[in-house]
Amino acid sequence: MPFSLRTHKLAIAATALMVATSACTTGPVRPTAPLSSSGQRPDPMRPPRPGEPLPSAPVIDTYAEGRNAYKPRHLAANEQTSLKRIAVLLPFSSTNAEVKKQVAGIYNGIQMALFQVGATDVVLLPRDATSADPQVIAGITEDVIRDGAIAIIGPVFAPQVPAVAAEAAEVRAPVLAFSTDLSAIGQGAYLVSMTPAAEVKRIVEWASRDGVTRFAMLGPDNANSRAIEAALQQEVSARGGAVVAVSYYTPGNSSPQTEARTIARTIENENRTYPGKVAVLIPESGVQLRSVGALLRSIANVTPSQVRFIGTGQWNDPEIWREPGLYGGAFPAPDPQAITDFDQRYQATFGEAPPRLASFGYDAGALAATLAVAERLDAAMIQRPQGWGGVNGLFRFLPDGSTQRALSVLQLQNQGGVKVISPAAQSFDSGS
Repeated sequence: MPFSLRTHKLAIAATALMVATSACTTGPVRPTAPLSSSGQRPDPMRPPRPGEPLPSAPVIDTYAEGRNAYKPRHLAANEQTSLKRIAVLLPFSSTNAEVKKQVAGIYNGIQMALFQVGATDVVLLPRDATSADPQVIAGITEDVIRDGAIAIIGPVFAPQVPAVAAEAAEVRAPVLAFSTDLSAIGQGAYLVSMTPAAEVKRIVEWASRDGVTRFAMLGPDNANSRAIEAALQQEVSARGGAVVAVSYYTPGNSSPQTEARTIARTIENENRTYPGKVAVLIPESGVQLRSVGALLRSIANVTPSQVRFIGTGQWNDPEIWREPGLYGGAFPAPDPQAITDFDQRYQATFGEAPPRLASFGYDAGALAATLAVAERLDAAMIQRPQGWGGVNGLFRFLPDGSTQRALSVLQLQNQGGVKVISPAAQSFDSGS
């Protein structure tokens, strides 16, 4: 197997060493662990509040202390009896450079979380989950469960999640996956990543409160844009608005003039009838976003001063904040200060800037470790209505496995840079 037993043991030993030295850190670390939005720590004896999910069956730890359970050699026998084992299924042997970069960031983030939470009786069971074959992935999952895993962090790719979840469900071990595809949820699988649905919900909510009732969308013809359109249609309809036009162009086309002219005509007509109540969503990133934004402005004088330009988390990139054609545009994102704090801690620990998904690895690791130590990895606790705090802000898991997030809304400024114009909520409404 690409991830050798020796490498496996060294990785776990390194993680245990980090955790064991956590008591030597000085000064407060923020955030130290996912906490409820009310600041109240988990209390398994507290009766559920109205609307809270009822307590569910606990995780079955059939293998946790059995002869099949993984027992690190560096720990004495008396230290092994209370171990909580968390599997990490990631594509460690991927040949894709970007995937390898993100996987390294996720795993580093998980290790940081264990260190800073101070979970001294938690060890990681890393396994290579690069294969696209569901049967192979199911076999890997079965192996880690027999090794005593009571929770699973990963996988990354949506087609792998059902195979992992099906095996984990047999012992009711929760799965914290990094896919952004909502089709991957269910059977105890939760998405800790940022999904298009969560981002669209927040930006549509903000725009609607700002008076927007008419929405258009111009984006590349790919699966991500289709998911964003579906979320847009749902959120706008729920608020009594209308999606008046959607136009797709070939991905990579930096000057989709035909599509831009078509949607620009609709936007101009809508703006004459509903002045100040029209927004256009552009789910793009990088140079492509700058080109499309400038194109809309040049061919039809559609600018953020007349029509609200809105985006997704793809806009959270300093490289595009200097584009004049996008000034005034807004997008959803986690609190910038919390992300900056995490970035600095990651840089200090690993000597490099964190990849985009590293903070989600941290949140997944902190949540899994916190609940494992509390021996509350059941669905009722995972889905607690108060939610959990993390680097990427307040979040909570819904019964279907999807994630609700409290995000800020940032606006591009005329001088470059961004400003928070709508802070993230500090708590979830009980009825939301």
